[in-house]
Amino acid sequence: MNRLQRLEAALAGHAFGKSLCIPLVFGGAAFLTKVKLKEYLQNGEILAQCQLNSQQKFDYDAVFVYGDNCIEAEALGSKIYFPENAYPYIEKYRLEDPKQLKELPDFNPLTDGRMPELLRAAAFLKAELGDNLPIVGVVLGPMSIASQLMGLERLLYLLLDSPCEFEDIIRFASGVSLKSGLALLAQGAHISAVIDPSSSQSILPSEMYGRYILPHIRAVFSQFKSAGARASWLMITGNSQGLLPYYRQCGVDIAGIDYEVPLEEALKWEGDFLVSGNIKPYRFINKTPQEILREGKELISLAAGRRFILSSGCEIPLDTKPENLAALIKAAKDV
Repeated sequence: MNRLQRLEAALAGHAFGKSLCIPLVFGGAAFLTKVKLKEYLQNGEILAQCQLNSQQKFDYDAVFVYGDNCIEAEALGSKIYFPENAYPYIEKYRLEDPKQLKELPDFNPLTDGRMPELLRAAAFLKAELGDNLPIVGVVLGPMSIASQLMGLERLLYLLLDSPCEFEDIIRFASGVSLKSGLALLAQGAHISAVIDPSSSQSILPSEMYGRYILPHIRAVFSQFKSAGARASWLMITGNSQGLLPYYRQCGVDIAGIDYEVPLEEALKWEGDFLVSGNIKPYRFINKTPQEILREGKELISLAAGRRFILSSGCEIPLDTKPENLAALIKAAKDV
């Protein structure tokens, strides 16, 4: 049984002697393989090769196709600053007024911005891996795309002052998430993942998530499934404990939880979805391998054979200590 088959079996509720371990290695794959991050983020073949090299070096259970939180907004006209060896960030938001939404182009992932490079990466990984190892195509979620188009503070004020215009932007952003995810599936991704840090309860109250985000993200995941996704994965960083009922309503197969959510609380829902998480990302920098190994084993023990993937709570830091990442994988293999 290969690793993709093992993941599918785990999703179906079958237990194995060895736990699955899928740390969220995005841009960290460049650092771990000594490649400049800017090159990684601007060239799909380099991104794919770094993902392959990192996975082969550390032996975890999936690879990822993901750029950064500016991909979609940049393609739609937000201006970004691109350091040589750090993630880009927005210098000028595309939307200064919500009424400018109608001026935005119809997003095309085949041609716009750096999205074609991510599609190139997915195709490269599919050619190299076939159906032996899970390829996870990751897109930014609608709340985060909207915040990268307009600015988070302005977006939250819009929610208070003009809920209808807020929902118009969320609806548009959901369409962007959908188009990107479908394009990644078409190029060979097995799993569709949505990462939406701006949906954290630290930013958006859970009842607002249920009212404004849930209907759109549920439709996105439904269409991913119809397009052939083997599984869907929702990652909301920070505090998402109050959102766990909405994970179920989204119809996701994997719920990514951050360190702020107690694993035992998330596991109460494991009849509805597989739980992944939830070591605090910064610990990959400031802890020892022995501490990471111990914490990983504690999480596996707490999960006690239930549907669980050992992972980081969010993306591992760019300057993760390689020995700490190795310790996480060892925790899964030692059980």
